[in-house]
Amino acid sequence: MDCYLLQAEDDMMDPTVAELVERWDTLHKEGRFSALNVRDYWRIKVPEIYSPLPNCNCLRILFDEEQAQKMLFDPLERFMCAGDPTQVYQMVKQLDNPPSLCGRVFKNGDPTYGCRDCGMDPTCVLCADCFKNSAHSKHRYKISTSSGGGYCDCGDREAWKTDVFCDIHVKGQMVQQSKNPLEKIPPDMELLTYEEGFSIPKDLEIRESDREPTNLSSLYDIKDTYVTMLYNDETHTYDQVINTLEKAISCSQKDAVAFATSIDREGRCIVKCSNFQHCSQTKSTMEKQTSRGGVRPLKVQDGGTIVESIIWTDTKMWKTARVQWHRLFISGMLMDQESKKMFARTFTKHYSKMMKDFILDDHDHSVSVASLGVQLFTMPTIAHMLVAEEDVLARLLNTFLSECDKKLKDNKLALEHRSSNTSSFRRIQYILYDLKYLLGVKPEVWTDDLRKGFLHGYSLLLRLLSMMQSMDPMVRQVGTHMEYEPEWESAFNLHIKLASVIPLVTEWAASDRIVLLKAYR
Repeated sequence: MDCYLLQAEDDMMDPTVAELVERWDTLHKEGRFSALNVRDYWRIKVPEIYSPLPNCNCLRILFDEEQAQKMLFDPLERFMCAGDPTQVYQMVKQLDNPPSLCGRVFKNGDPTYGCRDCGMDPTCVLCADCFKNSAHSKHRYKISTSSGGGYCDCGDREAWKTDVFCDIHVKGQMVQQSKNPLEKIPPDMELLTYEEGFSIPKDLEIRESDREPTNLSSLYDIKDTYVTMLYNDETHTYDQVINTLEKAISCSQKDAVAFATSIDREGRCIVKCSNFQHCSQTKSTMEKQTSRGGVRPLKVQDGGTIVESIIWTDTKMWKTARVQWHRLFISGMLMDQESKKMFARTFTKHYSKMMKDFILDDHDHSVSVASLGVQLFTMPTIAHMLVAEEDVLARLLNTFLSECDKKLKDNKLALEHRSSNTSSFRRIQYILYDLKYLLGVKPEVWTDDLRKGFLHGYSLLLRLLSMMQSMDPMVRQVGTHMEYEPEWESAFNLHIKLASVIPLVTEWAASDRIVLLKAYR
């Protein structure tokens, strides 16, 4: 669990929506409009709407979502649409072609359907609507429950051997797709294709110029207002969190249970809203109560491109924020083939950093950005492209070997039983799943770059196997009684995970004469 201490921001009054949209429109016509105008406005209005009041009931914090829609989103939508957003969105929807890809993002508990006859691999699944309207419903199929994060593969030619489209999405395939969808947008709606992003400032800090006496609101009367934010992790139990909250904020067991439930569901929750001294005391109490027994304490703190920034900061975000970003990636970038390739390159470039962050993280793999590997590496064209052009096999294996190097004894892997590092080594083994996804489909056509990338990864795999040879040997105990059973579980699990990878490597090597000869050498 992570706990953050944040300062609540103040605010000032702003013009009406109509006046604001008119002002932005004037600036745009004069060529002086930029994303900074939106940032300056949001810097002021966001704290007014979302700042909690001091000493409030943290379980009953309510935000005025209607006011947020009116003051934050409506002005931006009306300005970009140059009119009624509802009508404009409907018109743009009519200009678009029917989708040929489903791409529905699964939530936890959603049913998924896999076809045993037509699926390229077990990760290829359909949502309920596509399955019922497809030929796969008459085949041998498997029903599963999604843990969240994946998406429907209907319309993906690389996911199915036959019957790629359901009756719903086959219509989109029949329509000739435009090379550039933005060309369909009328010229008077150019702001819908505005290239500069309206990103929110990292700190919603109020400038000194905004603190004019005539602009002060009642929120300026609030001094030294902070909140203590408690974050979810996968280390502490419900009972530990509940007991800590009862002592730290002097709440009842019922309220502590409600806090813990909210933290587990949303990934974070405000547990205290007061001045700095009180919130700091709450922070210290939580850290002290949860750091006993060598367990990492509840962490408490005060107060490139967008894709790269999200990848680099994934472990710093709370559970809900991570999941929403991952869903946005899936439903946006991964639905377009070219965008998917660009994202795959970026993902590969930062793979080592992602996995090292994941080792130190306190969340499950399913809510880590590293879990998106299955969406990228199971696509044969992307997997082969990454092997040939991004040296992805070497990147994955070098990351894995960097952790193995820390556990060498006489050049052999030595995994100490009940070691504190066992957990980190268990987490790093997710790399072997990604390795299996990459090698799932052997290439039909080999290029020099593809051979080079595969053989580089192959040489590193041989190095790993040499480390595993005679690792953690079982030595017969004589003379004295054996008090503890020797470590064998880690080596066993490592062999099990590699057991599915090695046959794929041999299939790749055997499919090309040049690769096979060099592999033997």
